[in-house]
Amino acid sequence: MIRVGMIGAGNFATVHLRALAQEPDVEIVGHVSASGQRAQANALAYGGSAFAGVEAFVDEAHPDAVWICTPPVAHGPIEEVLIRRKIPFFVEKPLAADLETSERIARALDASGIIAAVGYHWRAMDTIPGVRKNLASRRVLMVSGAWLDAPPSPAWWYRAATGGGQMLEQATHLIDLARLLVGEAEVAASVTTGRAPGGPPDADVPAASTALLRFADDVTGVISATCALAMRAAVHLQIACEGLFITIARDEVVYEDASGRRRVPLGNDPYVAEDRAFLAALNRNAPSLLFSPYADALRTHRLCWTITSMAKGRR
Repeated sequence: MIRVGMIGAGNFATVHLRALAQEPDVEIVGHVSASGQRAQANALAYGGSAFAGVEAFVDEAHPDAVWICTPPVAHGPIEEVLIRRKIPFFVEKPLAADLETSERIARALDASGIIAAVGYHWRAMDTIPGVRKNLASRRVLMVSGAWLDAPPSPAWWYRAATGGGQMLEQATHLIDLARLLVGEAEVAASVTTGRAPGGPPDADVPAASTALLRFADDVTGVISATCALAMRAAVHLQIACEGLFITIARDEVVYEDASGRRRVPLGNDPYVAEDRAFLAALNRNAPSLLFSPYADALRTHRLCWTITSMAKGRR
């Protein structure tokens, strides 16, 4: 039996709590949130006790592993407590609202040797192995990603200092998947337009962002994002190969070639898959079972941070 706890009480905390509640070898022992009411509600729904702080939770609940589902700006002190106590953790992306915090956490993790996973759940979609198989026999020419959406509701999301911006907080999934499938990339150019509509008076997240990436073997990439729409218009990663065009969306993968179009629907819950992979890695002491180890997620975070920083420098 693995004793687990949840830090955070928002939507993604609920997603993971629902998945963990299905696992017969998991006992949910605690919930930490700035909102005591939400923590208490989750304790009633999923078991365990509500706590106001991380230290008290660790001291009293004695978790074997912890899930961290907080706004980006909250990262740093939470992970540092868990690392000091040698408690493995699963943290939702992005790693932080800045770069220095994630670099500091990564150094501490390296020194501690504990297992840490990151919630890049697109990697856990059961459609991805098929994509990798197709790419193994094709020359990749170009990558393009689009996250064209309405803005989320939390106030922290509208401020770069607290949420990191759309490239760091949302389009990071597409950038991470491009790294997984095509390889490492450098940022050639990055530009932004306007400010996100709505939000608090000090909102400074761009309304639209575009990055030009350069992968190995002269593969080019373009990632575009906007939060200025009234609805979600498109969220996908597309890969152009010699003779094959692949569109990866959250619910399916579409292959198009000379023979026509073939759709492969998503057949699993990637949140459940990534949580089970983390639990398996803990049980077997096998970090190789993780879909996204912290050290690898840091490479994605660095790339997203460079995109954001380069665009700021061009204003």
